[in-house]
Amino acid sequence: MKYLAIVAALLFAGSAAALDCTECHEKVDLTVHQEAEATLATCNDCHGMSDAHTVDMELHTPELTITECADCHGMEK
Repeated sequence: MKYLAIVAALLFAGSAAALDCTECHEKVDLTVHQEAEATLATCNDCHGMSDAHTVDMELHTPELTITECADCHGMEK
C-alpha cells in the first residue's frame, strides 16, 4: 500500500509539471507573438492548439500571455 501511494504521488507530480513545447515543436518566435499581444486564446484561434492538446483550464486561463506561457514551458527567444 505504501508503494502504491508513492507511485500515485510521482505520477501526479509528473503530470503537474510544465512541458517544454520545443521537445515536439519548432521554437516559437516570442518577439512576434509578444508584439501581437498573443494569449492562450490567440494560440487556440490561430493555431488550433486545443485540437491537439488538452489544456488544464483550472491552471490556464484564456488571458494568459505568451510571456507567461514561455516562463513555465521553457520557450526561449
